[in-house]
Amino acid sequence: MKISIQGQEYIISQRNVPGSKPKLFMLRLTGKARQYVSSLFPTDRVNVYRFDENGIRYSLDLNDHTIKPIVGVG
Repeated sequence: MKISIQGQEYIISQRNVPGSKPKLFMLRLTGKARQYVSSLFPTDRVNVYRFDENGIRYSLDLNDHTIKPIVGVG
């Protein structure tokens, strides 16, 4: 699935053999290149995932195509 969030293009992809990793992961499109961002960890909400990038935790909401930092969670 390709989505656009705040002017940046992302691809949400599924691992063929997830093993111990989450089934979904996210790539950032930079020109023709694809940069791995993070595995997507499910939450208790449908189509809402948690991920970490550069030591910061984020929430990805595929319902309204938003990424927001998660604050106040240790």
